[in-house]
Amino acid sequence: MVSMSTGQVSLEELLRQYAVGPGPLVRANFVTTLDGHATGGDGLSGSINSAADKQVFDVLRALADVVVVGAGTIRAEGYGRLRTQDPELLRLRRDAGRSDHPVLAVVTASGELPEKVLAQEPGAGDLLVLCAEAVAADLTERLGAEAVLVCGDDVVEATRALEALHARGLNQVLTEGGPHLLGGWLQAGVVDELCLTLRPVVLGGTGPRIVEAASGTGALARFELHHVLEIDGDLMLRYVAAS
Repeated sequence: MVSMSTGQVSLEELLRQYAVGPGPLVRANFVTTLDGHATGGDGLSGSINSAADKQVFDVLRALADVVVVGAGTIRAEGYGRLRTQDPELLRLRRDAGRSDHPVLAVVTASGELPEKVLAQEPGAGDLLVLCAEAVAADLTERLGAEAVLVCGDDVVEATRALEALHARGLNQVLTEGGPHLLGGWLQAGVVDELCLTLRPVVLGGTGPRIVEAASGTGALARFELHHVLEIDGDLMLRYVAAS
C-alpha cells in the first residue's frame, strides 16, 4: 500500500500511517538530505531536521516500547533519559498498556557512557545497557544487574540484543542510530521497517550517511515502499523489509 498526503498532517493521521501490530517489530528512524547527508555541518542530525520530522519522530517514539541507540550517537547528540511530553501521546501509551515513557537502551562494546544518560531523572523512562561480556562486570557494579544485558562476547550482537529486549517484554523496538548500529542490524537482517525523512536541502561536501557498513557485492538490504507523506516539503517515507 502506498498513500500520499500533502500539507499538514494531523496526529491522528500520523498514528494511523505508522500504526503497529501486536507482534514484535524493529523500526529504524533517520533523517537525510537530498544529497545523502545524515547530519548537518556540525555533525548532528538535529541540524537537518524540521518540525515535520519532529512530528513523526515523536509518534514513532510513542509507539515504541524501547528506543535503541549506539553510545557514540548518545554522546554526540546529547541524549538523556526519554520522556513522553505530548499529553495525547502519553494517553495513547497508557491506553496501549505501555509505560509512560519508552525505555532507552544504549548499545556499547566499550562500556563508556556519558554521565547525562546515567543520571537518574524523575519522571523519565528507564535505562538499559546492551553490552559485550568484556565490560559487563563493571557496568553491573555501576548500574545494577537489572539494567545490564549481555549481548555478545566482544561486540553487541543484534540478534542477541533483540532476544534480550523481547525477554523483558519490549517488543516494539525503535532504533535511532547511529549509522554503524543500523549497518550492523541491516547486515544481521533484523530491521523490519525503515522510516526516513527526506529533507529538501543539498549540503554538498562530505559527511556521514544513515548507514556505515562494509560494502559487498549485493544489496545490504531491500525494502518496499509502504507510504509517502509530504509535509511542508519534507517527504516522510516508510519502507518495510522486502519478503
